[in-house]
Amino acid sequence: MSTNLSKHKKCKGCGMYLSSNPNDLAYTPDLKLPYCQRCFRLKHYGINSKTEMAEFTSDKVLKELKINNRDWIILINDILNIDFEIIDQYKKHPNLIFVFNKVDLFLSDFNYSKINARVTNLLQTYGINKPNIIITSTRNNYGIRKLFEFIDKIDWNEKTYFIGKTNSGKSSIINALIKYSGSVITPLTISNYLNTTIDVKQIKLRKHCIIDTPGYNSKHSILSNLIELTDVGSITNKQKIKALTFQIKEPQAFIGDSLFWIKAECVQNGLLIFYMPNKLKIQRTKIINLERNLKNPLNNHYKTKNNERKEHTFDLIPQSKYNLIVEGLGMVVVKGIKKIQINSFANVKISLLSDWII
Repeated sequence: MSTNLSKHKKCKGCGMYLSSNPNDLAYTPDLKLPYCQRCFRLKHYGINSKTEMAEFTSDKVLKELKINNRDWIILINDILNIDFEIIDQYKKHPNLIFVFNKVDLFLSDFNYSKINARVTNLLQTYGINKPNIIITSTRNNYGIRKLFEFIDKIDWNEKTYFIGKTNSGKSSIINALIKYSGSVITPLTISNYLNTTIDVKQIKLRKHCIIDTPGYNSKHSILSNLIELTDVGSITNKQKIKALTFQIKEPQAFIGDSLFWIKAECVQNGLLIFYMPNKLKIQRTKIINLERNLKNPLNNHYKTKNNERKEHTFDLIPQSKYNLIVEGLGMVVVKGIKKIQINSFANVKISLLSDWII
């Protein structure tokens, strides 16, 4: 670590100690400034730099994180990209709150109590009985008051850690809590890019100490296969998602650019609803035309670094409804389908939920 560090001042964005060394991650030309140069550029220009260094540093910080049984964990998941590995990792912690975020990005008038009930059923399949669940949206502040009131009841000498996958919305939720509490605190840096937070940040929320942590980097996310940062930003963009609905009466294929393709077979009437980023083009085609369309340059907008692919096949009950999750990308609601095949990068985790959320 560089010796040119400000030992008493951390960057308000990433949480690292500010440094006057240009080679350091948290370099700043002026140690009196609140942000390092990287976070300043992220905040004002949307420019992300030193990404590999940021990922390495955040992973190291998470490995060294020490949480005792008296502390509380606010475990945050993007509702369209639920991380079951993190749930398994922390599900036995005695003081645990499950927060499912970004519901507003795909549904504006959905019954939140129904989502709560369905997520409860899902967690129970993982052996978690009577889970504490809060559904949140930082776009319309849904659930923020409930979360704040819960934290406010925690003993003042117990720490509260915000934990989740990178870009799950941890810092955005903390900013919403800061605003709701009326605290005069500089907002945390947020962006559409991965690893915005790369060190722990302690925030005084009235009498409580809440801790923002770096996001977990998933090797099973589709984002890990993208080369261009602008492509990552377009997929993690926080714009409201417009669902794409397709009804089928015969076998059909669907192409998600160069990221995935799906084959679906129905009995009579099948339904597929894609909840994925708006900039991702979903093309429908007959199965006999799939190979030809996959070679079409118009279906290859993304530059990827992994050419190894894997196909997943699921035999379904046509009368049942399922959620097909492509980690890092989104979800497909499936109904009336007897068989579905999905092809994507070999490292990408594909999950099929019979305890459907949507």
